[in-house]
Amino acid sequence: MSDLACQRRTSAALALLAGLLCLLLIVGVRPRDAEGRAQSGAADVAVPRFPLRADRHQLDRPTHDGAFFDVIGRRSALFGYEHRSIEAWIYPLKILDDFSLSFRLEGYPVEIQGSDIMASIRARPESTTLTYAHAAFRVEQIMFAPIDEQGVVVLLDVESVLPLTITASFRPRLRLMWPATSMTSSIGWDAGAHVYTLSEETGRYAGVIGCPYARDISVMPYQEEPRDVPNRFVIEVAPDLLRTRRIPIVIAGSVEGRAAARLAHDRIVRSVQTQYERTADHYEALERETIAVTTPDDRLNTAFEWAKVGLDKGVATNPLLGTGLLAGFRTSGESERPGFAWFFGRDALWTTLATNAEGDFATTRTALAFLRRFQRADGKIPHEISQSAPLVSWFDRYPYPWASADATPLYVIAHADYWRASGDREFLDQAWPSVVSAYRFSAATDTDGNGLIENTNVGHGWVEGGALYPPHEEMYLQGLWVAASHAVADLAAVMNDSSLASTAAAAAERARGAMERAYWQPDRGFYAFATALPRSSAAQAEAGPNRARRQDRLDALRDARLIDEDTVLPAVPLWFGTARDDRAQSEIDHLGAAAIATDWGQRLLSNSSALYDPLSYHYGSVWPLFTGWTAMGAYRYGRPHVGYQALMANALLTFPGALGYVTELLSGDFATPFGRSSHHQIWS
Repeated sequence: MSDLACQRRTSAALALLAGLLCLLLIVGVRPRDAEGRAQSGAADVAVPRFPLRADRHQLDRPTHDGAFFDVIGRRSALFGYEHRSIEAWIYPLKILDDFSLSFRLEGYPVEIQGSDIMASIRARPESTTLTYAHAAFRVEQIMFAPIDEQGVVVLLDVESVLPLTITASFRPRLRLMWPATSMTSSIGWDAGAHVYTLSEETGRYAGVIGCPYARDISVMPYQEEPRDVPNRFVIEVAPDLLRTRRIPIVIAGSVEGRAAARLAHDRIVRSVQTQYERTADHYEALERETIAVTTPDDRLNTAFEWAKVGLDKGVATNPLLGTGLLAGFRTSGESERPGFAWFFGRDALWTTLATNAEGDFATTRTALAFLRRFQRADGKIPHEISQSAPLVSWFDRYPYPWASADATPLYVIAHADYWRASGDREFLDQAWPSVVSAYRFSAATDTDGNGLIENTNVGHGWVEGGALYPPHEEMYLQGLWVAASHAVADLAAVMNDSSLASTAAAAAERARGAMERAYWQPDRGFYAFATALPRSSAAQAEAGPNRARRQDRLDALRDARLIDEDTVLPAVPLWFGTARDDRAQSEIDHLGAAAIATDWGQRLLSNSSALYDPLSYHYGSVWPLFTGWTAMGAYRYGRPHVGYQALMANALLTFPGALGYVTELLSGDFATPFGRSSHHQIWS
């Protein structure tokens, strides 16, 4: 070959090389991991150590083994227990559970379990942080649910004196909330994008779990009998990057397929700081735009602010149902429902009395409009709506949606309370036909014309089962009926329906008189629990303490027409001011005495009753809701000492358990929540 030809070929090769270099500069060269795989997008989505909000109501304490915590947005949530694992939900799907972290230091071959070194928890309205503390490193696990995104974020803030490898472990689930049928899910790993994708046979439901620094190390038993083994990924990040960055783990999901779930994941992972700021802004606005209290007791002030946050966390958007109020939260365990994270009618309606009082009118409108959408043609309000209800014949084939009698009069009461608080005539005009329909449904349940509305053939009142079930006419229900009749009388006057106003006012007075005659026990100084119809056989006592004594009492009640038990339920008519003053004072003596009042709240049933069982859901447990009823009733009738004792009992429950939130129920004998309790109960 001639020298000229060689020069031409060399020039051509150099030109080609220069062109390739230019192309690489244009499209970029991705760094590669230790195994030669591209770290796709890691640099693009690095999350700086942006400042977290300093909230004056921030709560900090050492972790308590088994204490519940949650991180909740409108569309998603994380639920877990301190020193245990976490589960993730993107409504109505459980994406994963058994999520945990472990750590390995360079040159130190022992794997350190995060549960062993979890040291403290910090709760802010917008986020929850768990801190892992070791002699060689400190890791903060900052968790938040973007306020209106189909995903949750876990940020790892790492400081270490040695190179540190973090291993995340989880079990993919992709399960719908009960009662919809769970699918057979599959999981795939995209090494280039650093994401797992969960999918199922229909292609409708999907989840994505991603971390831009993740490397999958799962061992899947492909050639073995199927086993439920966790997936695992490791995070290995250069120490110099950790000084200025946080490591994001994003969990997303969708009921519209894999592409939608992936879009949600990508949108969140590329806007983590923006999502955090937007969520924090929401809670700052909630504090700023709703009522605040300042008292000499900082514990009460802080509990009040956290109560507002706790209520707001109940607002949920389900892509199949819309936006309403959920009832409460806990982990789902081996079930497909995380506590009471469904749309419960009476829970939402009791809660609106609080949102009205604090000035959060948007939440009240949302809750009431949601229930109106599902009101039955005859006016009855649903008791509960599963988050998977549209996927099954929920309203036709299941007994739960119409199980209660109390949601319907509460619906009427809630609308009147909203009107008095807001003066929102436009909303009243929209809701009025629905309110009238609900009122007329309840009125029609007084089938014997005695002025008392009935549980029989309608639904349970407060007590849903067990020894005292079924009642015929609960005292609790009559308190609601008197208040609902007054409510309709007031609203009908606003709507210029004088006939309905006078009819409802007369019904209220008639029901008030009937209630006094039916339930008051003059020789004992309290209102009885309920009337009853004769039973074909005695109720059977549940297993538990003093079962024989309880069975003797049930045998004696077999033919009783009045269940003359001393309970907390008369606090409801006291709340609404519907009891005679002298009798109310005597009833408050009972509500404030040690047989019903504990240091941590009010028992449903007096512990002097032969039916009392401190471990029973209905016959001895303490509910913060009952305690709130007692506080309201006592203050209404000028008994501030009883009211304050109940108020503070509830306020102090904000701190020891689910930090910032109040549980559903506790033992009647010990200040300890039930294992089955929803540890963040909205109406509590």
